[in-house]
Amino acid sequence: MKRYLLLILILSIMTPLMVMAQRTATVEGSYTYVVGENDNITLREAKLKCVELAKAEAIKAEFGELITSDVIDTNVETNGEATSSYFWENTVAMAKGDWLGDTKAPEITVTYDKGKLIFHANVKGKAREIIQAKADLKWSILKDGNDKKVETSSFNSGERIYMQFRSPSAGYVAVYLIVGDDETSCLLPYRRDPDGMHLVKSGKDYLFFDKEADPMASYYKLSTERETEDNQVVVIYSSHPFTKCNDITGDERHPNSLSTHDFQKWLLKCQRADRDMVVAKKWVKIRKANIGNH
Repeated sequence: MKRYLLLILILSIMTPLMVMAQRTATVEGSYTYVVGENDNITLREAKLKCVELAKAEAIKAEFGELITSDVIDTNVETNGEATSSYFWENTVAMAKGDWLGDTKAPEITVTYDKGKLIFHANVKGKAREIIQAKADLKWSILKDGNDKKVETSSFNSGERIYMQFRSPSAGYVAVYLIVGDDETSCLLPYRRDPDGMHLVKSGKDYLFFDKEADPMASYYKLSTERETEDNQVVVIYSSHPFTKCNDITGDERHPNSLSTHDFQKWLLKCQRADRDMVVAKKWVKIRKANIGNH
């Protein structure tokens, strides 16, 4: 019994020390990304990738070498047939550290030399070391297919977006859509949620943005006036209650929104206060409805 009580006492002493060991640091990094004439990537995608790789370098220098890459395979469909695919490698430091937010806007330069575009990014921000496993979320982005909803990261302008979600533990979730450098939309909690929080149960499968699954849901369509546009879906989860950020109420056709800068500041504040918070991101590509669809 004495040994048992001693073990409990040792663990109770070590637990706060382990939490305290999770360091937060200001980090800086740079990366040079080269695009050749035959590389199937847009200028915007190249800039985004260069910045993410610079963040990975900054975290690697501070916390270690283990870095994961989320690879999204996007199929472009014409008349129901896959005609081409591309790989967007969004390199992020998830194993040894979380990028909490920028403390300085990324600096990007682009030069042209011998038929190649050379992107160079410098970044500075706050990062936090990961020393324990976080909740393993299962989530996917869906759209309407042939008589069923299908997982995808490619949308034609005007198509509806859904999200399937499951968490191993009860908690709270929010979903945001970064549509540009100056605008971020709140997709969840819904505008009808009076307290600005969305509770999920342990192990339950949810289909967000679908009124058939949840009469309180709002539904959303992705649209663009450009030939192609990349948006980023951000899922935020914690077992601890948190309230969505202070946004501006949209009209009937648009969700609540705020500037991307204010969103990143709010998210950084939340992550600093909640070490168990999970932030997961995926890219979606939107194409004008008259491109490759008829």
